[in-house]
Amino acid sequence: MSFEIAEDLSRQTSELLSRFEGRAAAFSNREDLASFALQRDRAAAEKTAREFFGPGEHLATGIDGSMDFDERLQMILFYANATAYSCPFTVAEHLSLDLSGAYRESKMDASAAIPLWAEDLSNVLTNEPEIDIELEHSVERIPNSFMTLGELYLGYRACEKSRIVFMDRPLSGTYSTLSRDVRLLLRRGETKLTRWSPDVPATLLDMKLSLSLGSPSMAVPTRGRYLHVAMLKRLLAGPASVADLSKTLKVREAEASKAAARLLRFDKEAGGSVLSDSAESHLGVRDEVRGYWSRTLALSVDYASKVFSRSRHPLALKADEYLTMLDVSAVSLFLLQGLLDRASEKRTLLVGIAKDTSATDVARSVLPFASAGGFLRLGSPAPMLRNDRAFLAILSAENPEIATPWRTMGYDSAFSTIANVGGELRSARKLVSRERLFVRSYFQLRTLRSDRKVRSQVFLFDRPFGEGDEGAERQVRVKEKSGMADVGAYFEGDRLSKASNLVLHILSMADNPEVFEAFGHNQLLYLADKAVKAEVRMLRSSLRGVADLSAGGVSNRRKIFGLVTPYRQQRAEAEHARMKQ
Repeated sequence: MSFEIAEDLSRQTSELLSRFEGRAAAFSNREDLASFALQRDRAAAEKTAREFFGPGEHLATGIDGSMDFDERLQMILFYANATAYSCPFTVAEHLSLDLSGAYRESKMDASAAIPLWAEDLSNVLTNEPEIDIELEHSVERIPNSFMTLGELYLGYRACEKSRIVFMDRPLSGTYSTLSRDVRLLLRRGETKLTRWSPDVPATLLDMKLSLSLGSPSMAVPTRGRYLHVAMLKRLLAGPASVADLSKTLKVREAEASKAAARLLRFDKEAGGSVLSDSAESHLGVRDEVRGYWSRTLALSVDYASKVFSRSRHPLALKADEYLTMLDVSAVSLFLLQGLLDRASEKRTLLVGIAKDTSATDVARSVLPFASAGGFLRLGSPAPMLRNDRAFLAILSAENPEIATPWRTMGYDSAFSTIANVGGELRSARKLVSRERLFVRSYFQLRTLRSDRKVRSQVFLFDRPFGEGDEGAERQVRVKEKSGMADVGAYFEGDRLSKASNLVLHILSMADNPEVFEAFGHNQLLYLADKAVKAEVRMLRSSLRGVADLSAGGVSNRRKIFGLVTPYRQQRAEAEHARMKQ
């Protein structure tokens, strides 16, 4: 029987490998596809560095986090932490990073231990899981949420002195996930987060405005469902008529009137607390609304600082009253918006890096758009391989003329919610996400000297949409569920992005080819990753000991021995001891 299974497996594996060989061969000699990969322009990058950073010595910082959880006496212990490594870099005639001088930032640590009773999980999680696998997945959300919070809090603080900040997470993916959670929270019409700190009087309306408008530096699209939000953002600068708003936002007056009606409905739903004047000839906002962002950000910073200074339980409000994971996601979203705002203000180059992304943007939407727009002239259809990293890794290996370091043409993160269906661009979900927030590119840094086909991993980086990106917005006509939409999405095309070229140049100097795990990656993030993982292991061991001492005393006193250690662990320990004998 086992021989037959092995024979079947061998045959089926051979068939799969044969198909893979055929797919890989389809990537060979594809100069047309190879033009999607852009080489670094070193001279242009160093000129951009002098203009953006200014001459002198500056600081670069990499931030990473880790998490874990454990169960004791029906009590679940969650651990999350994040840390930062920095190194100096110099801008002169050339740009250079001193990775040998990398050091751990002693005051840039964010760690938390969160104990919860198992029966209180339903109060913290938004949907009570029904089966074990759902429970395990949901439980992991808790430490993961605090790890995300820690990384974003450190990123926010790092922008105070660092001119380059690397985050070990995609900024665009983090933003979309957190925004989804906050929309779910706001649909409930209440949040306990407003009761976290009596010193910071943030309201539910402040959070709604922070989700829609973002920080002061964030642009709002003027298409369809975003137009009334763009109007509201313009009104924060002063009152205006619908006709004035139509001219300022460069939309037809009929569209502006329709958006104004939607804005009036929003004001009515908010109990009239948004607009001070609501006549079509004169629209204005109440003075108290103008402070929405400062209050929301203050609450978020206050929450994060108290959590990571361990001055109070991160979730408990009163005896049996808890914040939810959606509340924590709201804090993280507002910190991310604050991070984007501070990076813009301090002229900090903020770069998110994703190592294990399973995104399918390139094959699903970016290449079809680039081909239809004439930015790529494809001689034949692109090979059918949806995973972006696999697609680009094979393309690079099969076309050695693509010299490392390279990156793909930059594209708007909104393309991640667009799909090419039968030659027509449609929203991959109901709607296309907000454009002109983040610019994404894949990159590869190194080639093995002895074999040009052997290369480092393909990773993704993204950065905030910013100065220098204006003018490269392309009108992308997309079919949404509600109808056709004209999305003004960024696409680099034949207009070289100075910012993305600079990021690639910096990344090409920031890896460590002497260490396999850091080959083609990022040395600062690699060091931060090793540090946080070691700390979580140590933290878990020590906190488990503390919990066992406390729980063991209660267990002995109450004679409830089976609750200290789960049955499966008890059985495994007994079987292990029996086997040793």
